[in-house]
Amino acid sequence: MRSTGLRAHRLPRFVFDEICAGSVSAAGMAILRKTQYSVRRLRLRTLLEAAHAVTRRLGPFADLDGSWTVLAEAERIAPDVVEDVLMHPSVGVWLSRALRQVLGTAADATPLWSEVGWFHAVAAAAAVRSGLSCAIAVPVVHGAVSLPSVGAYRLPNRFPVGHARLLNSATGPSIEVAGETRPVRWEAVKRHCGTARGHTVDVVVDDLDPYREFTGPVPPGPLDDGEWDEWRKLLGEAWDLLTARHPGPAEELAAGLTVVVPLDARRDMFAASSAAAFGAIAMSPKRSATEFGEALVHELQHSKVNALLDLVELHRADRAPAFYAPWRDDPRPLDGLLHGVYAFVSVVEFWHGQRGLVPASLARRAEFNLAYRARQVGVAVAGMRGLTQFTDLGREFVAAVAVRLAACEPVDVPPETATAVADLTTEHSIAWRLRHVRPDPLRVAAVVAAWLDGRAAPEAVPAGEVVPTAASGESLLAALLRLRVLDPAEFARVPHRVGPEFAYLRGDRFTAADGFAARLHATPHDVASWAGLGLALGSAALRRVPEVVRAVHHDVAVRTGTAPSPLRLVAWFDRASARSAVTGAV
Repeated sequence: MRSTGLRAHRLPRFVFDEICAGSVSAAGMAILRKTQYSVRRLRLRTLLEAAHAVTRRLGPFADLDGSWTVLAEAERIAPDVVEDVLMHPSVGVWLSRALRQVLGTAADATPLWSEVGWFHAVAAAAAVRSGLSCAIAVPVVHGAVSLPSVGAYRLPNRFPVGHARLLNSATGPSIEVAGETRPVRWEAVKRHCGTARGHTVDVVVDDLDPYREFTGPVPPGPLDDGEWDEWRKLLGEAWDLLTARHPGPAEELAAGLTVVVPLDARRDMFAASSAAAFGAIAMSPKRSATEFGEALVHELQHSKVNALLDLVELHRADRAPAFYAPWRDDPRPLDGLLHGVYAFVSVVEFWHGQRGLVPASLARRAEFNLAYRARQVGVAVAGMRGLTQFTDLGREFVAAVAVRLAACEPVDVPPETATAVADLTTEHSIAWRLRHVRPDPLRVAAVVAAWLDGRAAPEAVPAGEVVPTAASGESLLAALLRLRVLDPAEFARVPHRVGPEFAYLRGDRFTAADGFAARLHATPHDVASWAGLGLALGSAALRRVPEVVRAVHHDVAVRTGTAPSPLRLVAWFDRASARSAVTGAV
């Protein structure tokens, strides 16, 4: 490939302003893509230089220089083709994984020779698409030879992970396996092209590439005719909706979206993107064009933020997962929090623009999504305001999110929806702190001493340190709150309507509090019961420092042999919170 020296990319101010404001123009998206192409080429060169030290472990794929020569010659005769191949999202996913393999930081057990060997498939794809004659050893993964942006050829008899030889000539490609050569008829990549109101979306619907799901190699999963028709139908309807109601997002999608990856409907994942796959979105089947459109708008925001973070410094925090994101059960690094507020404010804008336009079957979900996402983004932005790690550009970025959120403030939200949203966000925050925040033992000991001495609780107890754990999951109360808003008929059919969760939903907070406290007598560390107790009592202490309340409850039990009543303990903490509010103490 051509070597023109390192080129320093600078982000034009107008592109940063567009990113902050929301939708990025076609010109701005072209600049982001070009910078990502430079990053892709640099990483590829880094991989090949590092891989030369391990060529003895690459077996049939040791001839990296030969495939590099093929790629360089393809670029000479068809540079646009090579750019399209290298910018195919799966190439970015593979490249990221192969770099980790060569540098010894990979977390999975994919063989080095197989992972690095996929470079030859990249070179072969460029050769096939540019019409360049060549002979290249290529990987056989899950019984298929796959070339990014070209397609897949599944061997007639299932072939284990290994290699074949691709021969490309003027008469077309052929495959040589075990001394037998046969012509190749590619199972070509699927493409969807649609135009509405002057905007055209042209995307690959990738159901073949081994790296399409942003993970290690997976088998081809071709859509059948009915599934393909449904995906095309929803893509067309979503595009019509976006161009009609959301022209800004439609313009940036037209310029930036390159691949949609259908996921199995049985998967838990609804939609996803990857820092390594600029312009790609993986998603499970959607029930409507509206939800399809929302997923497209949401996930493309991550490609924009990833490209932005390659060009400018928004903060000086490390990669430690120490921040609360209301849409996640785990702590996030600051990069992740920035991704979240930016992507979800676009979701708020989407549902704000859809008010009164969604079909009746989606009305409740649309109403809930608008209020819920707005609340989550608001909580996150409020938590970011006091952070000192932001650069000037980072503060500008967060301030722009706040402005966009304020412009979409939900109005006329039904009381039951507003209450459910408030309860869900509060319950989630309490549960997150109980799972991941550890209070200072010395501070806890001082509070325990005050309780045992019959003194008042301290008016201010510092929050603890974030220590990520693997614990996660939605509580029964949160699931019921969500179900009652989204599907009242289904909620009415829920059997066995006993326990503190149902008492809370009936509005009987005293019975609910007693029920959660009784559970804590049996299981004193139960996260869901502490969170439910916090809601039932409206406790300021359990909202602010639940980890301290639980730690004191535990330590008193250890020191005295008897656990204190959770109701009395929380009331004791809350009296201090009330004094703090009156005196203005922090």
